[in-house]
Amino acid sequence: MPAKTRGVTIASSHIGAIMAVSATLLAMCLASGCSVLPRPTAASPSSSPTPKSIPTPFATWPAPTATLVSQSVPPTLTLWLPPEMLPDAQHTGQLIRELNQAFVAANPQTRIEIVPKAPYGLGGIANMLLTTHAVVPGRLPDIVAIDTSELHKVAESDILVPLDKFFNEAEWDDLFPWALETVTVNGKRLAMPFQTDIIFLVYDASVVQTPPRAWYDLASTKGKYIFPAGRGDGSSADAFLLHYLALGGTLGDNNARPALDTALAARVLRDYRSAMELGIVPDTVRTMRTLDDCWMSYVAGEASLTHASSRQFARDRSALQNARYAPIPTINGKTITLARSWAWAIVASDPARQELAARYIALALRPEYLSTWSKLSFHLPVHRSVLALAIEDTDYREFLIQQLQHARPYPNGRHFAEIQDVISIAIEDVLDGATTPERAAITAAAALARLR
Repeated sequence: MPAKTRGVTIASSHIGAIMAVSATLLAMCLASGCSVLPRPTAASPSSSPTPKSIPTPFATWPAPTATLVSQSVPPTLTLWLPPEMLPDAQHTGQLIRELNQAFVAANPQTRIEIVPKAPYGLGGIANMLLTTHAVVPGRLPDIVAIDTSELHKVAESDILVPLDKFFNEAEWDDLFPWALETVTVNGKRLAMPFQTDIIFLVYDASVVQTPPRAWYDLASTKGKYIFPAGRGDGSSADAFLLHYLALGGTLGDNNARPALDTALAARVLRDYRSAMELGIVPDTVRTMRTLDDCWMSYVAGEASLTHASSRQFARDRSALQNARYAPIPTINGKTITLARSWAWAIVASDPARQELAARYIALALRPEYLSTWSKLSFHLPVHRSVLALAIEDTDYREFLIQQLQHARPYPNGRHFAEIQDVISIAIEDVLDGATTPERAAITAAAALARLR
C-alpha cells in the first residue's frame, strides 16, 4: 500500500515506470515503514543560493470553506506531477505539502494521491496521458501539471476538460495575453497557467557598460557574446526564432502548415556568420547546445554577454555581483522573448470530480501561494497581480513586466520538434562554412514543407 500523510498519498505509477529515483525512494520508505513525505531537510551545499527559510503562506490565508462531495465521488483525487512539484522536492516540497494539507483540511473526506511523472518523453506526462487514455482510461488522473508546449499532443484526444466555467473572467484577464493564448485550443481554454520562464540577456557590468540594444550594436560592445548554436535540446532554434520572429517571420503558412520565410531566415543566418567572422561571437558557440552550456561559460568568466533563462538568473543572481539584465539584442532592435510555461489541467471525466479538481487548482492559484512558489522555484508568475508579490526588486520587476508584455508563447505545434531540428542544422551548416545562408534557408524551407 502507498504511504500516507494527513490524507496525502504518493503512489507508484498506475501505468508504466516511474523515474528511477522516485521508485527507489518509495521502495525504501515502504520497506522501512517511513512516510514518503519526509520532514524538510537541509539543502546540500551548492553554488546556487538556498532560501534561508521556507515561507508558510497558508497561515495568513482565510480558512478554506469545507465542502461536501457527492457520495458517488471516489474519495481520492489523483495528481500527476513532475519531480519539482513532489512533496519531497528540495525547497519547494514543503510548500506542496502545505497546499495538499490545506485542501484536505477543507475537504476532510477527500484524499490526495500523487503519481510522479517525468515532464517529457515516452514516460512523460503528455505521452502517458495518451497511452493511458487509449489502454485503460479508468486509470487517468484527475489533475495534471503540464508544459503548455505539450498541449497540442493531447488536445485532439479530448482528454483535457475546458476550464472556462470553473474560473471567472477576472482570473483569465489577470494573465499576460500570451499566457492565455498558449492554453487556448480551438477557442477552448484547456489549462490554467501558473509559472513561466523567459529568455533575456545577462551581461557583466564590469566589462560591458551599455548593453547592445540591436544586433548592429554588438560591433561596439566589449566582450564576447554567446548563445546556443549547436544541436541539442532545441535552444539554438529558440535563439534563432527570437530574431526571426522579431523581423515578422512565422513558422506556418495561411493554412497553418509548417513554413519558413527564406529571405528572413537567410538574413538571420548572414548576421550570425558575420558576427562570428568579426570575432564578436566566438567559435565556441558551436559547442553550446543548451542555455545551461551558455550559463556555465558565463559564470566561468569565458564570456561577458549571454542568453539566459529567467530561472537561471534568479537562482544565481546573488552570487554574481556584476550580473545585469537586458533585452535580447535582436537584428532589428525589437523587444521580444519566448515564454515557456506550465499549467494546471483537469482530466477527470466525472462532473463532481471536475468540481473537486477545480477547487484544488483554485487553492493553488491563490496569490500568496503563487508568489511563494515563484520565490522558491525561481520561476516567474504569469499573473500580473502576483508579480508585485513575487519580485521585490522594483527595477527588475519593471524589466520583467516589459519582457512579459512583449513575450511570444513557446510554439506548441505538433511539428515544432522537427522544425527545431531543421533550423539547428541550418545554423550549424552556415557557421561551419558548409553552405551559404541563402542556400541553408532554402534547404530548411524545403524540409519544413515536407512536414505537411
